[in-house]
Amino acid sequence: MDITYSTINLYYALKEKYPDYLKPEITSVMMIQSEDDVWLEILEERVEDVFEKQTIRKSDLSFIVEDEEEGEPFFNPEDPIEQNAKRLLEDFSTYSIINTMDLFHEEACERICKKYNTFGVDEG
Repeated sequence: MDITYSTINLYYALKEKYPDYLKPEITSVMMIQSEDDVWLEILEERVEDVFEKQTIRKSDLSFIVEDEEEGEPFFNPEDPIEQNAKRLLEDFSTYSIINTMDLFHEEACERICKKYNTFGVDEG
């Protein structure tokens, strides 16, 4: 049984959109999609002693729903991967990102939370 996956590298688009928020150790952010699932794969690189350590985290995005009552996935595997990538970049707010993905450093998360909790601002 063969399974086909599509991937899109979102790192440069995320780095451009969130230059002050993205964790500095992140070197790659890939959206991976099959006909059944959509994942986000984050690659972090660190140098420890003389070793370059890479940590890859792959998260299934199926828990993120557009409407809780209907349970329709926000990142739908039935949609083209380009559409799901665009939804992450254009329609998914910073507050949603900090609550569902591990992309931003701690200080950025605190700023976003403070803005949301104080002013109700959920910027995209």
